Amino acid sequence: MEQIDKNRFHLQKMAVNYDKMCQLMVPGYDFLQNAVIDILKFENMEEIVLLDLGAGSGILIEKALKEFPDSTCYYLDSSDEFMSVAKEKLQKYADRVNYIKSDFCKNWESKITEKPTVITSMSAIHHLQTENKKKLYQKCYDVLEKGGWFFNIDEMKTITEESYLKNLYYWVHHTKEQKYIIPDDLSSSYEAWMEKFSSWKKRNLDNAHIPKQEGDDIHEPFLAQLDCLKEIGFTETDVFSKHMLWCLIGGKKSF
Repeated sequence: MEQIDKNRFHLQKMAVNYDKMCQLMVPGYDFLQNAVIDILKFENMEEIVLLDLGAGSGILIEKALKEFPDSTCYYLDSSDEFMSVAKEKLQKYADRVNYIKSDFCKNWESKITEKPTVITSMSAIHHLQTENKKKLYQKCYDVLEKGGWFFNIDEMKTITEESYLKNLYYWVHHTKEQKYIIPDDLSSSYEAWMEKFSSWKKRNLDNAHIPKQEGDDIHEPFLAQLDCLKEIGFTETDVFSKHMLWCLIGGKKSF
């Protein structure tokens, strides 16, 4: 069966609208990203080298560049459209950002010239099949500087199927409720988001019985993913934060 909306990340309109709306439409978006920043501050990390996987419109990178003035960042994404939005957003930080166009399964690590001290990702890794997730986690461990941190903020299954299903429906509820609070100047962006979100609902709820393909929303339990990180060698692994469908998991590469 052909994937539903498989080219969604390669549309300029999608990239622009996602940048405008994600902080309103994704529950806990800023809360979870800010938790990563808080952890890094608590770890007294200052001159960080950040690699953001599936960096999208560059929102997390922008936060890191603001909070850590001596930081440099690698932006990695396979979408020209999202990259163009990010380059405009991060223009004033141009000398501190290196852009890499690649999908996760290609040899992107060969383009990294300085070992990252932090690797992050948000709402991206869940598009990979299980084996490719494991390969990516291993690659992140190998690329990461000793003592560095890996964080993945992503859509994940929880402990029971019942609660997972409720989390999916909560997102549907949340997006509908946002209609009543968004500013008038974002109404057209809201409608465009909801048009794309209907495809998400079709993939994950209406057609939940259909086997997942690479590129779909392949939600896996956060416990299984934590086990994978531990098996690879990450220490201090944890669910650092959770909000409904989204979990912030991660770990540290030992010295």
